[in-house]
Order: sequence, then structure tokens, then C-alpha cells
Amino acid sequence: MDKEIITKSLRRALDSWIRHASAEQLWRVLQAGGLGATIAVEGDVVHVRIELGGPPNPLSELGRTDGRLPVTEAFLGESAIWGKPPPTGDETREQWFLASELAQGHARQYLLAEVGEKREMLLRFVEGWMVS
Repeated sequence: MDKEIITKSLRRALDSWIRHASAEQLWRVLQAGGLGATIAVEGDVVHVRIELGGPPNPLSELGRTDGRLPVTEAFLGESAIWGKPPPTGDETREQWFLASELAQGHARQYLLAEVGEKREMLLRFVEGWMVS
């Protein structure tokens, strides 16, 4: 199977996971990363499943911000619509994020952009899978 085809399948699976992840899953990825994937090839068909946790791999750091909010327009100032987020390290920050659909939408936007920018990381993951 061609590395490029598998990489495209991985990217589509990541995009789908990001779009459908729960607020709790998004929060976990922003806090600590931890994404992984399983790949199975059956003839000309590639199956990729994105998962949280597992052993460290090139995808593990994807999305990790260590609690900082991704820099998107939603977080550039105060707005009556989404409210000012609690400071980093504040125990109410997670509850704020889980209650804010706009914050979650911008986290998804950030993750999708990062997947698009980190093509080399995706290739490294696929290359590692191919040799294992």
C-alpha cells in the first residue's frame, strides 16, 4: 500500500475525530495531547481509527497546549457571547471550556489547522507503522 494513500486516510480520520470529539475529549487533547491511531489495510482499503491514549507516538503531541488556549479569534479578547476564560491553572477553567460551545468550536478549528500544518508528523507516524 502506498504511504501517501495511508497518510491521506490518516488525515481524514483525524479530521473526522476532531469534528466529532466530545468536549471532554477536546479538553484532554488540549491539556496533554495523547492522540494515536490504529491502521489496518485490507487489499486496497485503508481503515484508520483515531484513539486517545496508548504508547507515545508522533501524533501524541498533536493539539497539546498545556492548558493554554489556542490562539484563535475567540480568545483574543473579552466578549459577552463567550465570556472571559478563567486564568490558566484555575480549577474552573475546565468547566468554562466544557460549557462554551464557541470555545470548543475554536479548539476544533485549532486542531484542524494543526493537522494541516503537521504533514511531516503524519508521514513519520505512517512510516513507523509501515516498518512495524
